Amino acid sequence: MNTQPIEIPTNEILSNNINDVKVLLKKYGAAIIPISNISTETRDRVLNETLFYKTANAIFNSENQIEEPTMEEKLNPAKFKRRKVGDDASGFIHEYSTPIHHLLLDNSIVIDTLKSLYNIEGTIKMAPNRMRIGRKFKNDAKTLHIEGRDIFKTDDNGKIEIIDGEIATIIGFAGVRRFVFWDLSDRDLTPLYNYWKQYGTDEFTMIDPEFMNKHYLGCRRMVNVDCRKTPHLIVWRETAPHEMAHSPSISAYLSPIDKYNNTIVKYTTSYQPPCYKGLTYHETNLLAICYQMGGYDWPSGKKLYQFCHPRVYKYFIGRIKNDYLLNGKFKFDLIKTGKIDQHSIEYQEKLRERNIKIPKIAFEKHMPNFVLDILSLSDNILKQYGFISN
Repeated sequence: MNTQPIEIPTNEILSNNINDVKVLLKKYGAAIIPISNISTETRDRVLNETLFYKTANAIFNSENQIEEPTMEEKLNPAKFKRRKVGDDASGFIHEYSTPIHHLLLDNSIVIDTLKSLYNIEGTIKMAPNRMRIGRKFKNDAKTLHIEGRDIFKTDDNGKIEIIDGEIATIIGFAGVRRFVFWDLSDRDLTPLYNYWKQYGTDEFTMIDPEFMNKHYLGCRRMVNVDCRKTPHLIVWRETAPHEMAHSPSISAYLSPIDKYNNTIVKYTTSYQPPCYKGLTYHETNLLAICYQMGGYDWPSGKKLYQFCHPRVYKYFIGRIKNDYLLNGKFKFDLIKTGKIDQHSIEYQEKLRERNIKIPKIAFEKHMPNFVLDILSLSDNILKQYGFISN
């Protein structure tokens, strides 16, 4: 019994037309859009400008600095060397609001496509997110999952269908980005529905691959998206069965949101800057962007750690600066390598001229200089993040 995914040509689920993209999403649960208005030269320039370990190096002491990747590594991620840094095994790069993200957020194909898919008029709201590096091709059937709770519906004729569900996005920016999904179009979903009723009605995530191969053998699909010259936007329905596939690629996460989260942060953990306490979740994002860091939580709602997972603190504790230690234990804070002096009267006046609103705490004397020049961002991006009111 061959249970390997069937590779399909990218063009089967690729389109430049938004109406076709919606059809592909309805049929397959996934679609690919080439970002054809970004030239290879522009992509390479921005890739070269983007630092992958700026935050890590701001935390590590001088004896444990991390080497930034070469352009050869960035353009051919199969050659991307291992580094002694948090989440190196999973490939997550803890850099936010990078030149890569901002190139994409200012791109008409990306934003117009997302606005159409999310049915948004006016400015789209965005939350900051990070990047990911993959080094080799690897499929993992055990990561097969569907996201959501009430994921099924029945039509007037009693036919069981999977609801459309929320749309997820990722950008394949360089290399070859693999996506693995299950094409269940025109298949009887009764077995999957019964499985869901038995195991997953509270939070249907992981699905037994053996069950899927028993009832839906031959439906497992794989597409390898060539991003070596052109970045591609990959979108999928979270209710479409899909897997976490690995491939030699650099990816950027973009996170459209319905509204900014104005919940007050009541406490912070050891892996969050203490200045987040008392701010709203949204305000922590605004403040964090000024340092190209993450806010209080990820767009998924999980608490965000900036540098490494807490379970590996002991591995890194002897390698970090005293600025991030408290009584011999790890205590995170904003990085202190910025060169943008937001405390100056001139800088604050320029912010006011453009109606840019940043949490007041950012201008207190004890706060480190900004890493990112907020004034360098376009009004479009500032509105998306929420620095400028719509």
